[in-house]
Amino acid sequence: MRTHKVKGLIFLTAIILGFVQTGFFGASLSFTSPNTASQLDQTPTEDLIFLNSTSPIIDGNLTSFEGEWENATVFNTEFGLGNKALTIRVLANETHLFMGIDYVSSIFIPVNTTIPIDEDFNNETHTWYAIVLDRNYDGVAGSALTPDDAIVINYRAEGAQDAYVNGTEINSIVMDVDVTGIENSYANVNVTLSDFGDSIVTIEVVKELESNDEIGNDIDLHASESIFFAMIVAENATAIYNRTLLGEIDAFTPWKKIQFVTLHDYFSYVEDISDLDVIIYISDSEASNYDNLSSIAVFLLNYGVNVTYMFEHLEPVIDYRSLSGVDLFILVGSHPNLTADEIEAIALYVASGGSVYILADHVSKNGNLNQLLSNFGMEVYSSYLYSTNIAVNSSIEIGVSEIESLPYMTGTNIFTDQIVEEILFTGTAINFTSALGEGKFLSQEGDLYPIINLTGDYYIDTDDNGEFSAEDIILNNTIVQAGLELQRGGRLIVTSSADLLNSSYIVERDNKIFFLRQIQWLMKLQNAINFDNYVIEETSIIEGESISVSISALGDNETIITDLRAWVVVHELKSDKNNVTLTMHEDNINFNGTITPEEVKANFVDVSIRLHLRGYGYNETELIEVFLEAIVGKPISIDVTATIIFVVSIGLAALGAFAVKKYKTPEVEEKEKEK
Repeated sequence: MRTHKVKGLIFLTAIILGFVQTGFFGASLSFTSPNTASQLDQTPTEDLIFLNSTSPIIDGNLTSFEGEWENATVFNTEFGLGNKALTIRVLANETHLFMGIDYVSSIFIPVNTTIPIDEDFNNETHTWYAIVLDRNYDGVAGSALTPDDAIVINYRAEGAQDAYVNGTEINSIVMDVDVTGIENSYANVNVTLSDFGDSIVTIEVVKELESNDEIGNDIDLHASESIFFAMIVAENATAIYNRTLLGEIDAFTPWKKIQFVTLHDYFSYVEDISDLDVIIYISDSEASNYDNLSSIAVFLLNYGVNVTYMFEHLEPVIDYRSLSGVDLFILVGSHPNLTADEIEAIALYVASGGSVYILADHVSKNGNLNQLLSNFGMEVYSSYLYSTNIAVNSSIEIGVSEIESLPYMTGTNIFTDQIVEEILFTGTAINFTSALGEGKFLSQEGDLYPIINLTGDYYIDTDDNGEFSAEDIILNNTIVQAGLELQRGGRLIVTSSADLLNSSYIVERDNKIFFLRQIQWLMKLQNAINFDNYVIEETSIIEGESISVSISALGDNETIITDLRAWVVVHELKSDKNNVTLTMHEDNINFNGTITPEEVKANFVDVSIRLHLRGYGYNETELIEVFLEAIVGKPISIDVTATIIFVVSIGLAALGAFAVKKYKTPEVEEKEKEK
């Protein structure tokens, strides 16, 4: 349960750091980038695309049948130096994305279909189009490392061609086909003349949402996921994608976001996501920098979360006050400059119920990041992880069998319904300094466990020579991600390398899904444990008697939770002992039992019930006070030794009184008579 919802403090931190508050898809982003890149800064009023649309006829006619595009999400945008209006309609079903486009042009030049593609077609001046899909979520059309997917229309052939944008200055649009060698895009262009002699251009496009492209340049989208797109309208141009030329004619439309959704039941614990605040604190290191990890913020912003960036080189202030109103604190990199006060503040934040996601980098054993991690029973190694299999080396493919079976990895999910199958990883590993399982962490009960536990022969390359040697550390149990859950609600996930989410890995479908599933669990958006029935029958008892307890627990959408741990916690002053019996029925729903407070030094006890399952977190019921009554009519147990001492003391007292009376002196007796 959330114990830290002080609104507004996140923005106070942003003001202190001099960040700029920028509107971003209905949420907000504050950041200062040392290398400012083109940012996605448009604000579509509606971006949801429901995956249940009727497929339009791809003939270039937007009204082939009645209501063909009436359920589409409509984006009104513009292009060109004259800000020419352009309308884009978007539909989708479970397998395909559809776009219907129309605009009016005074200079439309059709493609010359008489010129063979292998001759001079590329230099032929005509009107052509490209729809760019920002596959790596960086707000830039293509890069050499992670090309963006694209559909080109009338570019070097009539109709649509599958392509990708590689980010070079000239000829950066490259033709692409899927694994079958068949185009996965299709389009049709229709042009009619208006009464004023202008060309009314209408375009219909279809593209596969998942093309199974082995090369990896195509989109791979599913329900609840999102992507940005922009359109190039190149009028009176040759079919050569020259960034300088296109910039001069301003052929790009602004970026727009679409998010694919389907009808489904929401969870029992759902709040307004726009109220959620996240801080991302980046320390530049080998595996992390802002440009490399900008996708983290983009994913969160897509869902309406408020994000603030902090950069270590700007020396931000990290204290408990600035963290107390935050729903998630993400630490990225090696963080060599963390101070003792900052480490204490972060530990206190987790101990008080806060959530932290750490994307680490290798540091020395006594480095400041490891000083922080020592509070949570772990540390990261000082060098990279390698496989003894030379073919694997440091680029590790993590299969689903090596990921702990946690509810947020397999159950229904708000952010994404997709299943993680294989994660790409390069980085170091985690060493546990505390015993795994239930134990004491930050002065409370907690559960420490591995999330990703690799099988196989691995070693830490301590001499950094890229090959196994005697100085290296052999790992018999290789952990690259770990979790910690605390009774007061604190949640922590530590990944031993930020490289898991860098710009080259995040375009991989599974890495993205893995991140989204873990983030929403940390923000406590799912996997709640609900108490349908919670009864403590007696609230006033005699000490030593039993309190009857019953409780019923279900998961999200009233699902049954198996292997749920439940126990009673008795809070009492100077308590020496209490007996608790709580057993679960075979239905995995109902618990019944008793509590017997004994040797209680106060006149009341506070009783609560806690439940726990990894991947759900700890959940505590309300506190109930049970008062201890005075003992009335209860037989007294006779202590023989105490009775003998008591009788002897009474006898001695009587004997003493008799002796005093019998042996008084005459002077004392005379004085007593005179009185």
